[in-house]
Amino acid sequence: MPSLPPLPHPHLVVLRSAATLVLSAVVAQAGWAAAFIGGEPGYRAFHEVGAWVTLVLTVACALVYLVLRASAGPVNVTLAVLLAALVAVQTGLGSSGVVAPHVFLGVLIAMVATALTSWTYRHALPEGSVSSKPRSQ
Repeated sequence: MPSLPPLPHPHLVVLRSAATLVLSAVVAQAGWAAAFIGGEPGYRAFHEVGAWVTLVLTVACALVYLVLRASAGPVNVTLAVLLAALVAVQTGLGSSGVVAPHVFLGVLIAMVATALTSWTYRHALPEGSVSSKPRSQ
C-alpha cells in the first residue's frame, strides 16, 4: 500500500491558506460585480460588503507574509504587500464612484491574487529559513 506524501512545513500551510482565502475573496468580488453590472442591482450590496472583507483579508495576508517572510521569500512577500495596497486603492476608488479605473484595477488585482497563489503553492522553503525538511507523518 503506497504511503501518503509528507505534509508540507506548517509555514507553507499557513501561507497557502492565506493566499487561497484572498483569492477566494477576489473571485467572489468579481462575481458580485459582474452580477450587478449585468443588471442584478441586489448584488451591489454584496460587492460593497465584500470590498471590506477583501481589504481585511488582504491586509491580514500581507501581515502573515511579512511575519513569515523568511519562509515566504521576497517575491511572495512583495506580491502580498502589493495586493493589499492595490485593494486599499480599489476600495477608495469604489467608495468614490470612480468606475472605469475601478474595473481596470479589479482585473489587475485578480491577476496579482492569482500570481500570489500560484507562486505560493509552487514555493519551497528557502535554505536556512526554517527547517526545510518535510515533516514525517
